[in-house]
Amino acid sequence: MGHTNPNNSRFRFCPSCGKNSLEPDSIKSFKCGQCGFQFFLNCAAAAMAIILDHQNKILVTVRAKDPGKGTLDLPGGFAEPGESIDQALIREVKEELNLDIFDLEFFCSSANTYPYKSVVYPITDMAFTCKVTDFSQILPMDDVSGFRFIPVHDLTPGMFGMNSAQNVIKKFKKTYS
Repeated sequence: MGHTNPNNSRFRFCPSCGKNSLEPDSIKSFKCGQCGFQFFLNCAAAAMAIILDHQNKILVTVRAKDPGKGTLDLPGGFAEPGESIDQALIREVKEELNLDIFDLEFFCSSANTYPYKSVVYPITDMAFTCKVTDFSQILPMDDVSGFRFIPVHDLTPGMFGMNSAQNVIKKFKKTYS
């Protein structure tokens, strides 16, 4: 198959028949040896905001929780059921920083994994450039403990704790310069 299911030891009981017979079937699925039920762990959608202030400094956040607690990140988060990815990003930036973003433009996407409470989730991260008119009401909340504005040329991917943000910063620096 090429890739091992990263959750091969996490899921054992079938959600359909309840038997301890769920086995990894692929990198993203499990199959019950008793009833044949198949369970999929498909990609979750997440979005990140690339926001520049009026001095062309990029807005970065400090993660308040694991994974990556205390490291830099880009504002954003997961889409909830029934949300488009742009609606999710608008909501997440409001929840994390009390900012209203607009003029969202797709920048890039990246495959990622997100380890959370012993389960490894497959993620598709999407980054968008966004605008903010007024930064005066900025306030770190939710899963953000702080924020900074850093000149783009001073950013290095290693400053960020999550691979997805590192990849976005690498690509953004190439296109920005």
